[in-house]
Amino acid sequence: MIQIKSDILRNLDNINQEHCDLLKPGILLKVGQLKIRQSQFITSNIDDILKSKPADLFRLGKEYKDYCTAKGRGALKNYNRGLAYVFNYKKFSAKSDTEYRAYALARKLKVNTCPYCNRNYTVTVERGKKQIVRPDFDHFFPKSQYPLFSLSFYNLIPSCLVCNRTIKGQQKVVYGKYIHPYEEGFGDSLKINYKPLDPDSALGIRDNYEIEIILDSSDKAKRCDKSFTLFRLKELYEESHNNEIADIIYKHHVSNGRYLENLRNMFPQLATIDELYKLAFGNYFDETHHFKRPLSKLTRDIVEQLVFVNPFAPVLPTP
Repeated sequence: MIQIKSDILRNLDNINQEHCDLLKPGILLKVGQLKIRQSQFITSNIDDILKSKPADLFRLGKEYKDYCTAKGRGALKNYNRGLAYVFNYKKFSAKSDTEYRAYALARKLKVNTCPYCNRNYTVTVERGKKQIVRPDFDHFFPKSQYPLFSLSFYNLIPSCLVCNRTIKGQQKVVYGKYIHPYEEGFGDSLKINYKPLDPDSALGIRDNYEIEIILDSSDKAKRCDKSFTLFRLKELYEESHNNEIADIIYKHHVSNGRYLENLRNMFPQLATIDELYKLAFGNYFDETHHFKRPLSKLTRDIVEQLVFVNPFAPVLPTP
């Protein structure tokens, strides 16, 4: 799980505000067709519905239910009826070169790999007015259960088709028990390691491994564990990416752990560990760039498990 962070090129606050400003007028035009309590709550809380962060969305969903179902005149049993029409995700997800839609949001977010699995590219490709491909948008709070949040910014997570449609689907995810990519990633709370199942695989000559995870003692680790299981990452990595693990192990084996050091000696113009790591493993060392390429988290965790000599590490003084 890779965190979607705000940075110079991706200011989440600004994108969120624009998202709200562009969607709000159309929603308010439709809200009058709902029941009175629904209409009152949505009109009074429209900015919060579209802009709130995950914890506040979870609270807002309960407030909406309580308001609509409270005893008295206008009490509702089916408080979600009509919301799919008002918060029309089907329309939002359709292609359009004139209206604000999912393609525009994906283009602004610039999340190049799926934050859930970090296996598949999720690039947005457009040529002029032709919209070719974009990531899926997963609803952390499934829109079948929470149609009120079908267009909420922090409930639209750019992801790959496998994670969104095949694995997660409409499974109910309880906020606070799973990792939410707009709030956090696995980081150091969950490390992806490997266990070789034969001697040749231990040397990187074969690729027969079992994926293991190492969790720290934090409360966050519990959320990491549940998310790792939810997205079936153990099975996906074992089935698809043991070969990449073998390549890293083989580099460690043939260089006696000095692969990075040897590259540094061959290319002294490489000035940082980030540059060296990218040349060595085709990926990013800095966690803040892990969203740019697939398997960046897996690569770094395997490299750290093997303990390559780091030529940029400070030399400790002799006692």
